[in-house]
Amino acid sequence: MRKQLILTALATTLPLVGLAHAEEESSPFSANVSIVSDYDSRGVSQTNESPAIQGGFDFAHSSGVYAGVWASSISWLRDAERHTNVSSGNSAEVDFTVGYAREFGDFGVDVGATYYLYPGSYSHNWKDVTGMKNPNSTEGFVGLSWKFVSVKYYHAFTHLFGAPSSRGSGYLDLSVSYEILKDLSLDAHFGSQRVTGPGESYRDWKAGAVYNLGGYDLGLHYVNTDISHADKVDADARVVFSLSKSF
Repeated sequence: MRKQLILTALATTLPLVGLAHAEEESSPFSANVSIVSDYDSRGVSQTNESPAIQGGFDFAHSSGVYAGVWASSISWLRDAERHTNVSSGNSAEVDFTVGYAREFGDFGVDVGATYYLYPGSYSHNWKDVTGMKNPNSTEGFVGLSWKFVSVKYYHAFTHLFGAPSSRGSGYLDLSVSYEILKDLSLDAHFGSQRVTGPGESYRDWKAGAVYNLGGYDLGLHYVNTDISHADKVDADARVVFSLSKSF
């Protein structure tokens, strides 16, 4: 059971800020809001495969420096507390990201860090009962891109989302996105999560399409992982629908 809780705790955020290099004549501020049928992060559902509402605000300076805050409703901590006598009171994830991103012709670079905040109370008793550490986490990342291909590596400077002895864990993200028709893009992703400590390392993958309809992005993606007993940690194969709008 403890191992299942650790796997359930392997939760991270959707990409908060892309290569955020804004043109000088554009406003440096932007916002986004989404409704998803399942908040999937690195192949693991953060909402027990149920819908979530998400949104964020970004600032991108012409120098390449950017910052953003992004939030989503979640349930994975409450799910881990089910059938116990403890409660963290958590129901949301709030991510804070700072970084530097620039493009050099067809190439791009993106370097920064993200702090993942899970508002709630995590007492010694809560940690003893759930077998987890405080889920608040910090990751640094470095990414490179070429045209429609990108690769990014994330390094955990803290315990990885509550997993014990997981400091120093790493995640490798390889993604491709290509516009095949006007307003229609196909994308694919492969990720490899290395977990230090007793947690299980695993791989995840995703493929699908995004269609822009009147300024709204409609997404449909297939998600899966190679986690053992994936159905018990909300990491089994599934289809995720999304509706998002940027301002």
